[in-house]
Amino acid sequence: MKIVIDTNLFISAFFWQGNPKKVIDRVINKLDDLFISVDILNEITDVINRPKFKADKKETENYISEIKNIANIVDISEQINLSRDKKDNKYIDCAIAASADFIVSGDIHLLELKEYGKIKIVKAKDYLDRYEK
Repeated sequence: MKIVIDTNLFISAFFWQGNPKKVIDRVINKLDDLFISVDILNEITDVINRPKFKADKKETENYISEIKNIANIVDISEQINLSRDKKDNKYIDCAIAASADFIVSGDIHLLELKEYGKIKIVKAKDYLDRYEK
């Protein structure tokens, strides 16, 4: 499957593991293809570096580097204005550019959309339930 993962899942995988980590593990194990845009990568970096997370600088650099290694970085050619939270539109834009099958998210604004065209928007657990039997 071609997937886009939102920032909160990357953050959850980095700090707390659980289902978000299992989604990323599927990419590492080449069961899914991960797509990301520069905007998403920048947001992940910004969020991890927030003081509340107290992230180790070297560990953060390694994590961002690993994301770059496992993800396909796409150029955004089409920008839409669909989500109630305008910052979330970048995930839909990335999914469109990648012809992704899924956006895996924990964000309520994205999840309430449920889908955009053929792109399904689901929680990590729901995604894993589909493919990890």
